[in-house]
Amino acid sequence: MKMRSKILAVFFSFFLAGVLYAGGIGVSGSFHAASPLAFGGRLDYAPDTIPFVFAADINFCDGGTKSALAGVEFTAGNIHLYKALNFFYAPELCAGYDFLENKVILENAFYLGLNGFFAPHFQLFTQTGWAPQVLFADDAVSLNLVNFPVRAGLRFWTK
Repeated sequence: MKMRSKILAVFFSFFLAGVLYAGGIGVSGSFHAASPLAFGGRLDYAPDTIPFVFAADINFCDGGTKSALAGVEFTAGNIHLYKALNFFYAPELCAGYDFLENKVILENAFYLGLNGFFAPHFQLFTQTGWAPQVLFADDAVSLNLVNFPVRAGLRFWTK
């Protein structure tokens, strides 16, 4: 239990340093159409000057903590659609730990989503994508190709 607390503290303390700079701080909920099904939450930080989003995820299933991940998402395109509505696409690279199976996770994802400001400084977003995983155990390496996260959240921008 102490190891889980330490890992979570490292992931979430990452965002405290980001508060000092201009950008967006977000929180979102997620559903993972994976094996097994999981629900989770995410904290993220999007700097104002570069097209990256730094994120920490925690996922739950079967009444316990399934996994914790930290990663970086590159907003490759953010296309204006209508008024405040934008379409974006973004690859993401994450690493973390699966507590249920005691495996290290390396995840490479590709997301499509919508975002937009509904009020000054407040941005809503939703995204979905494919996030295949390579899982490393003590004695084996396996693939999880069935992982389709769906997220929705709110980001507060300091500028």
